[in-house]
Order: sequence, then C-alpha cells, then structure tokens
Amino acid sequence: MKNPQPTDPITAACACGAFSYTWSYPASALPFPRALCLCTTCRKLSGSVGISYINLAKDPSLDPSDYDFDPDAYKLVSYKTSDALTRYFCGTCGAHVAVGREKPEGQGRIYSIATGLWDRTEGVIRWSGCKYVADTLDGGVSIWLRTAFDDPAGHERSLSRWLLQDSGTEVPPSQLRKLKRKEGEGREKERLEGSCHCGGVRFWISRPGEESRKVWSPFPDLMVPYHGSASSANPENETWWLRDNDTKYLAGTYGFEIQPWAFVPKCNIFQGDGEPLDYKFGTLKRYDSSEGVWREFCGTCGATVFWHCAERPDLVDVSAGLLDPEEGARAEGWLDWWTKRVSFREMAVSKSLVDSLELGLMSADDSDL
Repeated sequence: MKNPQPTDPITAACACGAFSYTWSYPASALPFPRALCLCTTCRKLSGSVGISYINLAKDPSLDPSDYDFDPDAYKLVSYKTSDALTRYFCGTCGAHVAVGREKPEGQGRIYSIATGLWDRTEGVIRWSGCKYVADTLDGGVSIWLRTAFDDPAGHERSLSRWLLQDSGTEVPPSQLRKLKRKEGEGREKERLEGSCHCGGVRFWISRPGEESRKVWSPFPDLMVPYHGSASSANPENETWWLRDNDTKYLAGTYGFEIQPWAFVPKCNIFQGDGEPLDYKFGTLKRYDSSEGVWREFCGTCGATVFWHCAERPDLVDVSAGLLDPEEGARAEGWLDWWTKRVSFREMAVSKSLVDSLELGLMSADDSDL
C-alpha cells in the first residue's frame, strides 16, 4: 500500500474475526465529511436506520490501486444491488464489510469500507447529517440528529438533512411532515410486515395481546445501563417492552452506525407463511455471538434480522430497519422509541455521533416534526 503521509492505522473487523483489514489515509485528507445514508436499500440490506461507507482512495491524489483490498481474500459473500454496486458481508457473522463500485468502461472497481466496523472514527470522519431522507417517509432517525459536538474548540454545529444525495436539496425540520407518506395508517393495521432486501427473509408482527404480557425479561441496557451499579433484575416482571397502553412495542437505538431494535415477544412474530417463529425459515443464518446469545441474518443479502438469548428466550430483538410501515421508517404506529439513552453508548466508537443522537432523543419534541 503506497500511502504518503499516513495517519495512524485504521482497522476494520467483523464480529467473528474472519475479516480484518488495516489501512491509513493521508493526514492532509482528514477529516472526511460523511452523511449517514437512510435510503431503503441500505435499511433493508443492514436492518439499520443509518449507515455509511468511505472509499479507500478518498484523497483525489491517490489511485485506488494503492490499496490492496481484495474481498475474495476474506471469502466474503457478495450481493449485487445494481449493475454498478456489489455489497460484501461476512458469511459467518453477517457483518456488512464493503461496497464495490464499478468504474466506467471496465477500468476496475473502487471499494468503500463500512465505517461501523472501524476501530476509530473520531478525527477521521466529520458527520454532516443524513441523506436520502425522502425514502424514510417520516424523516427516520434524522429527526434526532440535529447537532454535532466534534469541534475541537467545543462549538456546536448543525447537522443537515438531504432529500436525496448530500449535494442536493436540504429538508428543513418543518418540512418533514410534508414528505410523501400515508398519514395515520400505521395505527389501524393489525399486522406489520418485515423483510430483507433480497426477500429471502419475510416475517410479520401482530399487535400485543394477553400472551405478550406473560413474557419475562430483565431490564435492557437501554433502560438500566449494564456499565452502571444499578441492577437490571426485574422481580416484579414489569412488561417494559409493551408501551402506550399495551398497544405498541418498545424500540431503541444502538450502533453500526445506528442499529435499531424493537423488543417483540416471540409469540407475536410469525414467518411469512404464518407459521410461528422458529429461526429456521427462508435464507436465515445463525451466528452464536457468545454463549447463550444468537443473532440471525440473511445468508443472501446479509441483513441483520433477530437477536435473542437464553436468558429471555420469549422476547426477541427485531431489526427495526427491516419493517415496512406505511407511515414511515420509525413505525410509530407500532413502536415507541426510548428517548433517555442510546444503548451501550459506553462502547461506542463514533462517540460524537452517539452524543448527537442521544441529545436529539432526549430533546425530542413533536413540535419539531
């Protein structure tokens, strides 16, 4: 790798360790402005509500061939989303790793690495806001990402929302309600569909019922930080996963870059054919991330789908980015978003981004929508 005036090395690695790649950028090129992509394709590919990739050859003075990245060397699974774009993910743990973009006239391919896998982003990435907000129908996570705090002098700066590409039309907060969507339909529906990008995983969720209240679970890190001194035990079995008079499910925000989980009783999740959830349908693959903890993802397109564990087997974390609500990406006719904390924020790599998100959540006000 011929890289002049390099920064300290950056390493991107997946959860299982099968993929690990180290490189550096010219110090003169940093920081890179980057907007989180909220488009439907990225949501359906990842299960997330905001992800980003950055080119290995971001500096225009460098040739992409200066970087020796070869997805075949890591036995990554490839998935084409268009004639020009190929996505790569780890076939063992499901982590999305890279995007390959075909250069014109068969001149090769430029690779971009998923920033959610980097071991550091502070000082390397300058978050600029969210793009493709139009696809969310309701503004998605952009309504909470309003202000950044990564200025070395401690000054705040506003984050932008772009209708499509981050070089195009910006969307002021007052206009989010005017995005094209079907208002109010989410609350009347009794079935919420979900699917990955390739369609190999299809499922649906029913409204909470009596069986939903019989589930047991300790409190999640979202509500009781595991890094603190408070106990997450739930001796009274408070049904914290049910909200709004037991008509909705609790949802919260996590990482890569922003992974949303909805807490749904297993009894309320059905496979596309109507059968109860058994984690063995369609193109689902399982990754045992630790003892008694399992994650499912699509083996074809790599979308993160479910998280569940032995401690609370009857309550499942569902990737909210895969849901198909007609009222918008936040699915607020079905989900009640926790606004007091970003889960596992203590482990965040992109700390300035998480700080922005958490402040936006805590100051959430419907009048801004």
